[in-house]
Order: sequence, then structure tokens, then C-alpha cells
Amino acid sequence: MALIENLDKGNWREFLGSMFDYTLDVLKNDRFRSVGSSVDDLRAWLARGGIRRVKEHLADQMKQRRYPEDKQADILAFVDQLAEEHRPRLIELAARGIIPEASRDWLAACGITQAWLDDWVARVRAGERPFDDWMYAHGHSYEDIVEVYSVIDDFLVRHGILSAPPPLPPRRNATARPAPRMDSGRNGH
Repeated sequence: MALIENLDKGNWREFLGSMFDYTLDVLKNDRFRSVGSSVDDLRAWLARGGIRRVKEHLADQMKQRRYPEDKQADILAFVDQLAEEHRPRLIELAARGIIPEASRDWLAACGITQAWLDDWVARVRAGERPFDDWMYAHGHSYEDIVEVYSVIDDFLVRHGILSAPPPLPPRRNATARPAPRMDSGRNGH
């Protein structure tokens, strides 16, 4: 049965959650293995356009099947929830080139909203150091921050983007202004 046919049933949440989880496993470990049609639908949509493509196909199919608008909204919201729950796995698949890392999908998978990104850029332009603030707000030390900057600087120098690393950030106390949350509001995690 195609994925949409299984969403007609009363246990669609459990089914969709299970198929989503299994599809991510298939994409990671053996993306060409033979699978059922529900997983095949998800696999193809994720590989061709990420979460955005999954939602587009489901929305089209739900309209064709004349799902009530509240059920359509529930299913699409559940797909967003699944994407949030499986964010690290989706990021790994995008980093490995298995699913596309279209900027909108990539940012959404990372939990970064346009408003969050706009605030981040505005703060950098104003001379603030939001990365440092975020690290401090999440319990990291100055030494942790310097280590992250060193890894980034080494990468940039090695790839010819920088000729020499910039100076290290000044040591600040951990009471710096907390950075905006990157987690789309999920209980601080």
C-alpha cells in the first residue's frame, strides 16, 4: 500500500512515525534495498527534496483524497514534529549527500528560523559575539569556545579562505547575554 493509503487509518501517527524512522535507517545504511511502498514513497521524496518534498507530496495526495483540512494540518504538523525529533539523523544524511541540503530544509532541520538567523546576523553586525553568548548560555567554557574557533580557523586556512586566523575572542564571563534559542522552543533541548 502507498503511504497515503495507510494514513486513512486511525493509527496513522504510529504508522507514519514508524515508517519515517525506518526510512531514515534505510537511507543511512542501505538506501537501495528493497522496501515496501510506504517506505519507498518516503525514501524517494526525502532523497529528492527533503522534508519540504515529503510535505508537498502528502499535501497533494491528501487534497486528492479529500482529507478534512484539520487532518491535513495534523499530518503536516506531525511531519514537522518527526523532522524535529530526527533532526540529527536528517543533518547527517544531508551532510553525507543522501538527502539535499537545500538551505531552507537545512536551516529547518537545524531548528533555525528566519527570525533567529536575522537576529544572529544583526547582532554580529552590531559587534556582538552571539556564538560566544550561545556557548556560554549552554554551559561551555572560554576554553571550549577557543577550541571551536581553532578548528574553524584551521579549516578556513587549510582551504585558502583565510590567510591567517583572526585573533581569539576575548575572555568573558559566563554571564553574557543569553543567545536566542536554536531549538524552535522545545524545552531548552
